[in-house]
Amino acid sequence: MTWREHLEARLQASRPARVCALDAAARALAAVALPGVAIDDAATAPAPCALALGVDALDGLDAAQAEQLLSRVRLYTAPHVLVVARPGCALDEAAFRALGFTLAATDAAGVRVHEYDIETYKSVPDWLNSRFWAHPERWEP
Repeated sequence: MTWREHLEARLQASRPARVCALDAAARALAAVALPGVAIDDAATAPAPCALALGVDALDGLDAAQAEQLLSRVRLYTAPHVLVVARPGCALDEAAFRALGFTLAATDAAGVRVHEYDIETYKSVPDWLNSRFWAHPERWEP
């Protein structure tokens, strides 16, 4: 499966209400994969979108610029981000992992698709439940 087919399948599976395109190629891909869905530019979107998509967004950026772009998009634009990293991308796997992205797909040409989803970003640890919380009613002054 190519990276494009994988992105189209992920978009069709998630069926977001609105998509924020980070570049022109992402806008074209979203229009083909999701006919009838509102597609906004990430820079001019009136409100946060359900999903942000970047195909050529990282091309030509150095590592610092790419990290700033991805951080800004995941914090302010959309809670779910799909981004394509071509072989010349300034960010490696460790940098994507440090930003909270997971590797969703890789094709034969070395093009990678990375995904960030706040819903699956971190599982809730077992110790973080009411069983281990303090019980104020047991405290004596």
